[in-house]
Amino acid sequence: MYKKVKNPWLGKEGYNCMGCAPHNPIGLHMHFYAAEDETLWGEWTPGDNYQGWIGVLHGGIQAMLLDEAAQWWINVFRGTAGVTSRMELKYRKSVYIKDGPLRVKTTFVKDLRRFIVMHAELLNGSDEVCCEAEITYCQFPKDQALAELGFSGCELEEE
Repeated sequence: MYKKVKNPWLGKEGYNCMGCAPHNPIGLHMHFYAAEDETLWGEWTPGDNYQGWIGVLHGGIQAMLLDEAAQWWINVFRGTAGVTSRMELKYRKSVYIKDGPLRVKTTFVKDLRRFIVMHAELLNGSDEVCCEAEITYCQFPKDQALAELGFSGCELEEE
C-alpha cells in the first residue's frame, strides 16, 4: 500500500527546489509515495529539455532524481532533513526520453548514527534499472531541521 507524501514546503517563502517545487519553471516537479516497508517511490516524466545526447536523459539529471529521492526518504522515514554527504553512481544503461514515465525507488541500507545510507534506482518505463546509487546522507537533528529549514515533518495521504 502506498501513500502520497504531502510536500511540507509548499507555501514557505523562498521555496524553489529544483527537484520538487511544483512552481519552479525549470524544475523537475517530483512527487513521492511511501510504502509500509519503508520504500520510497517517485515518478517523473522527462521532456526534451532534459536531454544530454539526442533523445537521452542527461546523466546529471539522473543523479538529481536519485539524490532528491534520498532526501525525501530522510524526510518521510526519519522525520527530519539532511544533506548529501556521498553519492556513488552506476550508470547501467541509457535512459531514453521517450521511455518515460520513469520511476525512482529508494530503500534503506544502514544507519551510521548521524549518517544514513540508502540505495536508489532509476527505472525506465519497462522497469529496467538504468542508473543506481548508494547515497549517504548526514541527517540533521529534528530541532535543527525545524530551526534552520522550517521542516516539521511530512504527512502522508491516501491516494
